[in-house]
Amino acid sequence: MQAWLCHELKLQFTIVELVTRLFQCVHVFEHFKCTCVLTLDKGEDKKKQASMNDSIILDLATDASETTKDYLITTLRDKLNGHKRQKIIALCAREMELTLPQSIETIISTDNIDLCFKAKSLMDADNITDFVLVTSLMMKKYWETVFLHMFSHVHNWSIRGVDVPNQPSGLVRPEVDSVESSIKNYFKTVGNPDEVKILRSALIPSDKFNAGFHERYGGVSQLPPIASLNTIYTMRKPDSQLAINENRRRLGQAAGFDPEQLKVARVEHGKSIWVVGKTPPAYYDGIVTNMPGITIAAPGADCSMILLADTVTGACGAVHAGWRGTTLGAVRACLKAMVDEYQTNPKDVVAAIGPTVDGKCFDLPAVDASPVHELDPSFTWPSESNIDWVHADLVKANVKMLELDGVPSSNIDTSNAYCTVCNKQFFSHRRDGIPFGNQIGFISYKA
Repeated sequence: MQAWLCHELKLQFTIVELVTRLFQCVHVFEHFKCTCVLTLDKGEDKKKQASMNDSIILDLATDASETTKDYLITTLRDKLNGHKRQKIIALCAREMELTLPQSIETIISTDNIDLCFKAKSLMDADNITDFVLVTSLMMKKYWETVFLHMFSHVHNWSIRGVDVPNQPSGLVRPEVDSVESSIKNYFKTVGNPDEVKILRSALIPSDKFNAGFHERYGGVSQLPPIASLNTIYTMRKPDSQLAINENRRRLGQAAGFDPEQLKVARVEHGKSIWVVGKTPPAYYDGIVTNMPGITIAAPGADCSMILLADTVTGACGAVHAGWRGTTLGAVRACLKAMVDEYQTNPKDVVAAIGPTVDGKCFDLPAVDASPVHELDPSFTWPSESNIDWVHADLVKANVKMLELDGVPSSNIDTSNAYCTVCNKQFFSHRRDGIPFGNQIGFISYKA
């Protein structure tokens, strides 16, 4: 039923795009080989546990009459059938006495969107993704619409609409058409946007460019590994597109850019570069532009986010470089695109590298790290825990490549290249596993 609903609402992915994104997940799994298998196994174990102990949400808010309450609780008892569920949550508009076979968590609010968000927060805290809502048949369509906007592809939900006779004659179903705008407005009230913190580079001239990185606080994402300013939507994360949009709105507000003009790299751990104004590739790890007001960005969650600013022409670039992108020379490809498209002189370029996993917190097979070793043998050193593996300094490797291509060493800023694993104010795939949140590095040219 959920797939049919997604089709009905014309969600953004075609079947071909879905398949392509599944293949992209494979790249993500391979991104940090030393932790990916362990993380995936833990994630699958949790998913299996959630599937065996799915949860139930009981809607006693949209119709609090005794008749409806009795019918829904009877349905809940039948649904339980003597089996304990991981969590039972009751949505209520007022205090109620409830007698059920197992403990129940009650959320009280007169705002249905608030009830749904708080229920999601409770389930996120326990990594619950499988659940069913029990409501009256009259309210089923309304809750389906709310869930489609509030939850993501990670969640496996269904709605049991109970045919309740003799419901109150004055009962009116909330407007379905207003659900999206209601959620958008509600998200603006969640958390504290003042917690959004922007990291700037002193080398990138602020009179010509708006550039920076950010920490993970001040957003609306609730699941601990992605809380709270996750800025990237994927099918493996429990953030809806509306939640991501709100996080980006807050980031734009704090950083001073228009989120509607934000272009974020669709990474595949390669070195493809999109020149804004041209047809974009299906996936690309870097973006370049010289158009004023267009903010380009690269995501990271251990991978380097590198910003390039041509102080003469106003051209700029943002590139994502994990260990694969670093060994492939993604930053060199980004700089070359600026040279080819905008006649950038590398000597005029200022570069800033954002939060990145430190070499001491990251190792990989020595054969995969050979391009880094060839840049400078000191950039790799033997792993203490894995035979034939090495630690690799991605920041130094990317600095070296920029220097080799003509960017003066004095023009390269690594002051914001904090270790993402060691510093919990940043998202980290290696530390947190899957799902994980993403910060971005952003830059735009001021007219």
